[in-house]
Amino acid sequence: MIDETTSASEPLPGDPADDARPPLTRKQIVARTAGLAFLVGAFGMWMYAFFIYDPGLMIDELADRTFPKAAEQICAAAQSQVDALPASNTSETAAARADVIDQANADLRRMVEQLRAQVPDGQGQVTTGINDWLTDWSTYIDDRQAYADGLRVSFDTRFTESVKANRQISRAIDSFAQVNRMTSCMTPGDVG
Repeated sequence: MIDETTSASEPLPGDPADDARPPLTRKQIVARTAGLAFLVGAFGMWMYAFFIYDPGLMIDELADRTFPKAAEQICAAAQSQVDALPASNTSETAAARADVIDQANADLRRMVEQLRAQVPDGQGQVTTGINDWLTDWSTYIDDRQAYADGLRVSFDTRFTESVKANRQISRAIDSFAQVNRMTSCMTPGDVG
């Protein structure tokens, strides 16, 4: 039999009409639209950053890879020569330590001469940047030589570097080498 207390127009338990939510307010619609627009914009920005945007070269990065490839080989050979020397800080006397530094400096000077022979001709700013870097190397080697000469006078001599842009010159040398992926052309850590 049919229960007469339940009318046909009333929703039955579990009926979807029972779960109906009240309509969204204007503020809720605006907030949801703004949130969705933010997500789409953020996604688009990251897609642009990772797949479309090309920032170009970093400061001091050489577009032509000819010099960096040749330099890496030259520097690797010089670095292996310096590494083959006895550690200067294990020398028994200051004069012996100075002799080891002199030998390393001779290897580094040859390296700079070989690098100068690889500098491209007539490339304006590129050539100037490389020559500035090689001049920094020469200054750094002169600092090392002053240290070796000082050791012959006093064991208490400390290694000091010239300053460039308010920092030790080795930072400029190493930055140029890193940016151009010439890790063997970074300053050796044999005298610090």
